[in-house]
Amino acid sequence: MKKKIIIIIIIAISIAVGTVAIYFLNRSGVFFDPGNRYPSTNLNYMGVLFENESDINAFNEGYSESASCPWGFEHNGIDYFFNNGTNVLAASPGQVWEIEKHQGEGENKYHVRIWIRFNSSVSIGYNFEPWTSIELKREQQISMFKVEVGDWVQKGDIIAEFLQCNVSAHIHFDIIENGGRYCPTKYFDSTSFTQLMNLIHSYHPTWNLCYP
Repeated sequence: MKKKIIIIIIIAISIAVGTVAIYFLNRSGVFFDPGNRYPSTNLNYMGVLFENESDINAFNEGYSESASCPWGFEHNGIDYFFNNGTNVLAASPGQVWEIEKHQGEGENKYHVRIWIRFNSSVSIGYNFEPWTSIELKREQQISMFKVEVGDWVQKGDIIAEFLQCNVSAHIHFDIIENGGRYCPTKYFDSTSFTQLMNLIHSYHPTWNLCYP
């Protein structure tokens, strides 16, 4: 009888461990397959998030791996300072993988990130920071999303309207490839990269997008 109980316990533990392992492997994107929806071998046709340069009211931070940059601190992404109510575009095709709420401190306490997975190794984060300490404002931003978890999007699709609660409000945009964040230059198509650099240079003529 004791042996049977031990065997049952071992089987139950094995099933539980296997279930957890499959869950985390799935969350990591190991099993992700976009099928024939779009070519998923590279990201070098990625676009910008805005429809018009006039949708953006500032450019304060690009990508940096140290404090040796104009903004003076490490910053592993790009900040898009959208005007209130303007459309936010998908930079690339993919599947909405997660909508993740965050809670920080101070006046930028509540924000929410849309994760869009491009392939098994690359996912893209759109962290909406309305710059508010009011939780209901984050819920208002979520209500302005045009996508839900599980939706498939194409490059240029409208994924949200932006809620600006303060002049510091922005979207922190980053790309994760195999668990790491990198300078996004290599992912852009040439036209979109030129468009982004034109935007940057309209505010800061000597700035680069990325700094080591």
